[in-house]
Amino acid sequence: MVNSGHMFDDFGQTPPVSYTRPEGPAWVIGLCGDVELDLLEEVEAATEQALRSSHGPLLFDLREVGFCDSSLLNHLLLTSRRRQVALFAVGGTVQRLLEVTGAAQILPAYADLGAALTALSLPPAQGRP
Repeated sequence: MVNSGHMFDDFGQTPPVSYTRPEGPAWVIGLCGDVELDLLEEVEAATEQALRSSHGPLLFDLREVGFCDSSLLNHLLLTSRRRQVALFAVGGTVQRLLEVTGAAQILPAYADLGAALTALSLPPAQGRP
């Protein structure tokens, strides 16, 4: 699953995980599309892989997420009990969900990967801006 590209499943839906990779001491998981309960299994699998592969924080790239329901929010909150979690490039719809539910106090959101790494005092990986 590392660095997986956009592929379509049998129903024409784009899988919700666009990429997953190490970024210095952190692990980044890129999500895309509309992330709902019926697509959460792939997000859970990518998260478990990241938890096994890295001991650093998990950073979720939400720049390509158009919509998410409470299942993704619940997943992120549960994951934050196991490891430090941060979000970046959060769109308006997802940001409103975080604010309305109070999850924004638990799941910090940053403008981009660099801002997240800086806020968490993590050095960027070599060869990446």
